[in-house]
Amino acid sequence: MKKRYLMLALIVLMCSLSIVSASENVTDSSDMLAIDNNDLQEIDESAVNEVISDSSDQTDDNSSSSNSTDTNSKSGGDSSSDIVEKPLNKKPTKVVSKDISTTYGTKVYYKVQVLDEKGKPIEGLDVTFTLVGRGSITRATDSNGYANVSCNCPAGKYVMKYSVGGLTGSNSYIVKNKISLTILKWGIKGDVTKNKLIKKYMPKNAWVKKAVAATKKGIPLLTFKGDNNGKVIFMTAGVHGNEISSQVAAMKMINYLSKNPIKGTIYMIPFVNVKAISKKVRYTDKDFNRIAHKSGTIPNKIVKLVKKYKCDAYGDFHTTKPGGAPGKNIVMGSKSPATQSQKLTKYIAKNAKVNKRIYKYAGQQYPGGISDNVNRIGIPAVICEVMLPHNTVTTKTVKTSYNMMKYLFKYYSVI
Repeated sequence: MKKRYLMLALIVLMCSLSIVSASENVTDSSDMLAIDNNDLQEIDESAVNEVISDSSDQTDDNSSSSNSTDTNSKSGGDSSSDIVEKPLNKKPTKVVSKDISTTYGTKVYYKVQVLDEKGKPIEGLDVTFTLVGRGSITRATDSNGYANVSCNCPAGKYVMKYSVGGLTGSNSYIVKNKISLTILKWGIKGDVTKNKLIKKYMPKNAWVKKAVAATKKGIPLLTFKGDNNGKVIFMTAGVHGNEISSQVAAMKMINYLSKNPIKGTIYMIPFVNVKAISKKVRYTDKDFNRIAHKSGTIPNKIVKLVKKYKCDAYGDFHTTKPGGAPGKNIVMGSKSPATQSQKLTKYIAKNAKVNKRIYKYAGQQYPGGISDNVNRIGIPAVICEVMLPHNTVTTKTVKTSYNMMKYLFKYYSVI
């Protein structure tokens, strides 16, 4: 009997020891779980900081490596040499940056990366960015050594400077004009390359090529935008199909505007009567420069576009044959109702070195002229002519027509 009680007591003792051991294992597991949860929380917060930093070049792999290193350090592991060091006594020895280029209306980031003597990024250093002529701003480097600033300036050529820890440098910041092409499907189309002179004098320019190709579907309207705060100018050429010099000058102007920044907006129709241009005739049905006062006609639609776009001025470019009317290199405007037309006329004539004619009232000679009807709605307008036989082109007349276009834009400080 005593043996039985002894065995029973021994069994009870072993069970007690087993329970204590099990209890200790549960406690250890709970402590490990608590550490894991803390580490995960730190990783999540680090990920949020990366999103806020705007440093697009950093990768998830690099972030994971850095966070993993921090975790090992806290849990007693060896610290990694990849840990990003705080500035403290660290001095930058190298700054990595590059030139930036964009189009008007598109935000772009200018960024620099700050490195130490070992080529490792330094976090927390203040970088001062200066856009020459426009002001400065300071940003701190992130965990990858990057600091950046957003830029969204009008079209132009700028210089962006940086300064950090005694190091300085600069890069170019170029903003190009925003360009778009609309095809006006107003019931006429053609192929202006059927006129061999148009094809012969086409500049090698992508936007000229697009405008020419668009004539197969309708009338091309190009928009050049460099600054919303500048003036808005509308110009046309090719109202008469056989007046080629002004159309060649318009193609030359497209080439210029696609490569040089402007301070405002320019709308241009380089080929108005695409059907007549294709057939090398003045017009095929009715003279577009005699019916602009009639609602529903193509020239009247142009007048309405000038008004819709709230333009500050309009210029229409032509070629006049010798002995015709006006039969000379000339710019014409009127005293009223758009009074600035007179000043604009004088300015273009003086600077382009051509003749001028100023009428007392718009439409006095040609009631259906496009420029006259634009003047009538209170928007200053001029018509510019170069003298040359129809369906011919010379370098001199193209240059004269181009100069008149240029001074139309210069008067309003667009170029």
